Amino acid sequence: MPLPREHLLDELATAYVQAVAAVAGATIAGSRDYGVDGILRQVEVVRTNQRTEFIPSGFPVDFQLKGTTIATIRKDRIQYDLAVRNYDLIVSRSPRGTPFYMFLVCFNNAQESWFALRPSELILKASAFWWTETGPKTSNSSTVRIDIPLENRLTPDAIEGMLRASKERYEG
Repeated sequence: MPLPREHLLDELATAYVQAVAAVAGATIAGSRDYGVDGILRQVEVVRTNQRTEFIPSGFPVDFQLKGTTIATIRKDRIQYDLAVRNYDLIVSRSPRGTPFYMFLVCFNNAQESWFALRPSELILKASAFWWTETGPKTSNSSTVRIDIPLENRLTPDAIEGMLRASKERYEG
């Protein structure tokens, strides 16, 4: 039995971010609780005389994950209406707290085009972007339109940069 459309969208968005994070040398711990959908952790290599170990860096990044078919692409921006609760959780995060991002995975409207499986490849036809901001909570009642620059593409380099910035903020 197939998944409902929205559940499929969420699962494919999760797979997309999981793949990008893995290439960036990071793992994802699931949270799906209290507005945080996942936690990125950089994996570091520690070499001793006897062996090589892989351990989490200790400088995580929290994220919300949204899979959508309704984001609007403008000239140099993606526009998305984010629920007030989700917006407020990100913008009001303490500057001393773990960095908090929203990852937006954009699919087109035709569900049959989201996924392709061929003999030597699996393709997720989507693009993903990241957004974060700090400031006051909104006075809106249901959604806040956010603008995400197209240059905020969610790539392995972007994830590495987020994790590096998390580490630098604590190491001063």
